[in-house]
Amino acid sequence: MGAGAATGLAPNSNGFPGFSPSLAGVFDQTSYAGYVDLEWQPVETVTLGAAGRYEDFSAFGDTFNYKLSARFEPIKGIAARGTYSTGFRAPTPAQLNTSQTTQGLDTTTLQVFNQGRVSPSDPLAIAFGAKPLTPETSKTGTAGLTFETHFGLTGSVDAYQIDVDNRFSQSQTFAVPATFANPQRFTAVSYFTNDFDTRTRGIDAVLSYAHRAGPGRASLSLAYNYNQTKVRSGVSAAIPNETQRRIFEERLPRHNGTATLGYDIGAVSFLARARYYGAWTDVTGNATGELFQQFGSIALFDVSASYRFGGHFTVRAGAENVANTYPAEATNQAVRGLIYSRNAPYDTDGGQYYVRVGMNF
Repeated sequence: MGAGAATGLAPNSNGFPGFSPSLAGVFDQTSYAGYVDLEWQPVETVTLGAAGRYEDFSAFGDTFNYKLSARFEPIKGIAARGTYSTGFRAPTPAQLNTSQTTQGLDTTTLQVFNQGRVSPSDPLAIAFGAKPLTPETSKTGTAGLTFETHFGLTGSVDAYQIDVDNRFSQSQTFAVPATFANPQRFTAVSYFTNDFDTRTRGIDAVLSYAHRAGPGRASLSLAYNYNQTKVRSGVSAAIPNETQRRIFEERLPRHNGTATLGYDIGAVSFLARARYYGAWTDVTGNATGELFQQFGSIALFDVSASYRFGGHFTVRAGAENVANTYPAEATNQAVRGLIYSRNAPYDTDGGQYYVRVGMNF
């Protein structure tokens, strides 16, 4: 293992030292639930829906959530729709109980550090303000329009707002003083916490067209999503967590879009697709804090052709990211052996070329 093992360094070239006996355990969680779903059409143009769910968790108690929906179609093929619902997400046994240790290289000092994500019930976490996890809760409202024509054009646009309270996140990274009881010899620790309340607002728009063209059938689909998340408040106001705020607000692109063109002629199908991802921000942990890097927008292109035969078989050949496009390099992660960010919302391996055979029953 080398001379560094005596000081707690991980073996080999990987920064994950494995799971020690002190991290082992058996954890479980039990829940009981019941739900009901009703739909009613008082008149031909109106459809109403209601659903409710009651659930009891061993970890935190019971909860009741519901959904109300309505659809109004005053003209055949044109409809308005809306929903309002509540929801929750329970903390998992892993978030409640497990710990993980990683080692890394400080990109500023080039010194190895020992960082841990510990259980919220760990004495080290409690010393830095950790409290028992409670469920995330949400309130979601949507409203939109949809239409369908007799000549193959369909479309929809929906606006939505999602409020999530007590969101799970990792706390900021705390440097561990030498005076603390620290059997794992951590230089820094973090823990899962109910840290933020967020509000996400967005728009989904889809436009599709399919029609015969020459000897086959052509199809075109355009889809666009705008998605913006804002942190409304933080639970631990005395310890502002700027890192987690930026992760919630900036890690995912606000703008995403796809355009797909297809053509089917008998058993043969062709497809071309363009994917667009807007700008986003990544973060890299360091012994003394976090480093941020913003990545610009990127467009990727896919193509494929397929042939159906024998009633049950399909062979498809194609390429994803046919132009072999690579994103900007993750400069803050280069010392860890990474060229591109592992958190990218798209593939970072360049072009992928394939031949696939499928069978359906």
